[in-house]
Amino acid sequence: MSKINLSPKQESIVDLDQGAYLILASAGSGKTRVLTERIKRLSDSNNGKILAITFTNKAATEIKERLGTSEKINKNVFVGTFHSFCQSILELRFKLLGYNRMPHIFEDDSDRLDLIKQAIKSVPFFEKIYENLDPKKKNEYTYNALQFISTVKREIVLPEELAKNSENKEYQNLYETYQDILKSNNAIDFDDIIRLVYELFTNNDSVANLYRKAYSFVCIDECQDLNKLQYFLLKSLCGNFIKNVMMVGDPNQSIYGFNGSASSFMQKDFVMDFQAIEISLDENYRCSKSVIEASNTLMNLDVEAINYVIEGIFQIHHADNEIEEAKYIVNKIKELTSLKLHNDIEGEITYEKMSILARNKFVFKYVEEFLDKEGIPYYFKSGNVGIKFSSNSMKIFDLFFRIKINPLDKLHQKKLEDMLKIKDTFNSSELLNSKFPISVKIKEIITNCTIDNLHLQIDLLKKLFNESIFEDDEKKLTLDELDDFSNQLIQYKKQNLKPTLDGFKSAIALGLTNNSNRKDIGICLSTVHTMKGQESEIVFLIGMDDGTFPDFRAINKGGEELQQEKNNTYVAFTRAKRFLYVTYPKKRLMPWGDYKPRTISRYLKLLLFQVPN
Repeated sequence: MSKINLSPKQESIVDLDQGAYLILASAGSGKTRVLTERIKRLSDSNNGKILAITFTNKAATEIKERLGTSEKINKNVFVGTFHSFCQSILELRFKLLGYNRMPHIFEDDSDRLDLIKQAIKSVPFFEKIYENLDPKKKNEYTYNALQFISTVKREIVLPEELAKNSENKEYQNLYETYQDILKSNNAIDFDDIIRLVYELFTNNDSVANLYRKAYSFVCIDECQDLNKLQYFLLKSLCGNFIKNVMMVGDPNQSIYGFNGSASSFMQKDFVMDFQAIEISLDENYRCSKSVIEASNTLMNLDVEAINYVIEGIFQIHHADNEIEEAKYIVNKIKELTSLKLHNDIEGEITYEKMSILARNKFVFKYVEEFLDKEGIPYYFKSGNVGIKFSSNSMKIFDLFFRIKINPLDKLHQKKLEDMLKIKDTFNSSELLNSKFPISVKIKEIITNCTIDNLHLQIDLLKKLFNESIFEDDEKKLTLDELDDFSNQLIQYKKQNLKPTLDGFKSAIALGLTNNSNRKDIGICLSTVHTMKGQESEIVFLIGMDDGTFPDFRAINKGGEELQQEKNNTYVAFTRAKRFLYVTYPKKRLMPWGDYKPRTISRYLKLLLFQVPN
C-alpha cells in the first residue's frame, strides 16, 4: 500500500501490526494521518474488524473522510465516539438492560436541572432543605447534586461510597430518585450511555463475547481524555480476547480533569494492563517555527519542527486595561486584513483564518464591543451537541416531536404545557386558545410524520411558517432553524440504511448529524476547552493575566488543577498554525466594580525573553 508524505517515525507506526502500543504524539504531529493510514493498512491486510474511537464527532468525520468508502472499509471499520459506539449497542440490546423501548437521550443540561429539581420536590425532606435556601444557594445545591450523580457514573462507584466523602450525604438518595425519574420518562443522560454498556459487558459475557470476537484491532485517539468509565469500558470490551490495542495521545493536552479525565489511564493503567509498548511521535507539521519554539519553552519540550521554512510570528503584548487590550486586538486584525497577503500564510488573509481564544467567556466582553463597533463579523464556537432552537415555533415543534417518538416523556410534555399555558396539549380546541395558536397545525403535521415522509412534513411546516404572521426577524430565524433541522435529516439518511424517527432523534442528540460542510462567517471566538481539535492560521490568546489564565480557582487548589491550566495554555498555543499574539491587561475591572492590578500569567514569564513587547 502506498503511503503519502509520511516521516520515518510516522511510517514505523503505520506499519505496526499486532500488539498493544501507546503513541505519545505531540500537537501537530500528524497523528490523525498516522491513525488513518494504519487503519487502511490493517483493513487491507487483515480479515478482522477494526474499532476506531475518537472523542469528538469532528475527528470521527475527518477520519471517515480520509478512509474513503471502499467496500472493505464500510464492512470492517467502525469509526465514532465512545457515545456513538455505545449508542449503537444500546439500540440493539436495550431489553437486556430492563427497558421495554429504546430509551431516549436527554442531552440538554436544562433537562437534567429540571429532573434534579423534580427529584428534590418529590421527597419532602429534600424539598424542605431546598426551599429554605436563597437563589444562589439553590443553584449551588442543584449543580452539586448533578456533579455527584455524574461522578457516581463516571467513577463507577456506588452512591453510598461517594456519599461517605461528600459534604451533602443526602445526594445519595437524590441519585436514586433522579435515576427513577429518568427511567419513568424512558430516558437516559449522556453518562448513562456508556455506563449501561459497561454494565451490559460486565454482567453478560455472551453479549460481550459477540463484540470481542467481532473486533481484532482497537484504536483510540486523544486518549489523554479518557475517564475511568471509558477506560473500564475498553477493558470490559477487550476482556482476554482483544490484545491489539493502540492508544494515541498527548499528556500535555490533558485539560478535562473537571470531567474525570486523566492522562494516567493511558500512561499507567493501559501500559500495565495491556503491557503496551511506548513510542514517541515528537514532530510538528502544523505550526510555524516561532509557535513551536514558544510551545517548547512553555512545556519544556523538544518537539522538532519538520521541513520548516515558515518563521511565523509569536508576540506578547501588555495593555493598560481590558479596553486597551481589545483595541489592540481589533487594530491588529484590521492591519492584517489590510495586508491581504503574507508570505507565511497561504492565500488571502481573511477573518475566517483568525480565532480569538480565552480561558473563560467573560473575557470577550470588550473584544465583542469593538468588533461590533468596527462591523467585523464573528461567531462563538459552540461545544454543544444537538440542536438548540430559539424561535418559539421551532421550540413547539421540537417538544411535539420529542413526545411523538417517546410518549413516556413527561418532562417535555410539562415543558410544552408551560410554554403554551394550557394543560391538555393534545386537545385541538385547547391548542387554539393557547398562547401560540399555530401549535394546532404544528401538532397535526407532527402527528402524521414517519421517517419516510418527514421531509414532506418539513415542507408543510415551511409553507405554514411562510404564510404565518411573524415579524420579519422571527420568520427568518424560524425558517433558518427549520432548514437546519432538514439538513440534519439529510445527513442522517446518508449515514443509515434503515433510518427511524427514534434513531434520528438520538443522532441529533449525539451531534452525529451536524453538517460538517457548513461554513461559519467571520472570526471564531472560543474558550480554549471548546477550541480543542481545531486550528487557525492566526490566533489571538487574550486575558493572559494571573488569576484569569491560570484561573484563580486553580491557583488556590494548586497541584493537578494548576497543571491542567498549563496544559490548557499549551493547547491554546498550538491552535495557531502561523501567527500567535498573546495579550494581557495590567489592570482588570473586577465583578464588585473595582479595578485590580494584574500581573502577567506565570506561564508566560519564561517566554518574555523570546519576544520584544
